[in-house]
Amino acid sequence: MGGTFEPIDSVRGITNKSSGKMGLALAKQAYILGADVTLVAANVSVDISPLFDVIRVETSRQMADAVFDLVGDYDVFISTAAVSDFEVVERKNKKIDSDSSLAISLKPTLKIIRQIKKINPGIFLVGFKAEFNITRDDIIYCARKQIADAGTDLVVANDVSHEECSFGSDKNEVLIIDDEILSVPLATKDEIAKIIMNVISKKISCR
Repeated sequence: MGGTFEPIDSVRGITNKSSGKMGLALAKQAYILGADVTLVAANVSVDISPLFDVIRVETSRQMADAVFDLVGDYDVFISTAAVSDFEVVERKNKKIDSDSSLAISLKPTLKIIRQIKKINPGIFLVGFKAEFNITRDDIIYCARKQIADAGTDLVVANDVSHEECSFGSDKNEVLIIDDEILSVPLATKDEIAKIIMNVISKKISCR
């Protein structure tokens, strides 16, 4: 949950505005349903209850290492983290002089979600797909591409350009996508988490 931070130098880095609110809301609902919950938390703006086991990470690589160590022992993995798509090719081990011109070379980070089913083929894998200012059909296409690429059993997709649905907001509106499409109108993230966990519970019980 939360956004990763990819260092450029000793003080600067690449990150995003993910707050961790959706991940925490899902964790609470899973706990209420009796699940054993472990959170892998990057940079978040929420307070996490001591009820949860928490593994703190910063970078995408640290998150990958933590997740890969865990997923073999779990029945469900919900991938809410906003993992950076890029990291710096060569990180500087000092603060770069702000008076200097700067060009940064980036390389793609490892796609964590594509590795999960390789480690635990039987896990129920839930992906999240945040897009910006695209059509409903395009969001569905992106979600189904993730299903094909990563083997996700379910994808929760949304457009963060919509009013009240940006990163860090308390509300959202989402599409829950597998073979079917469930539209969830604007609601609090706690309300959306209840709907998502109910869907997951029903899907697991039908296996």
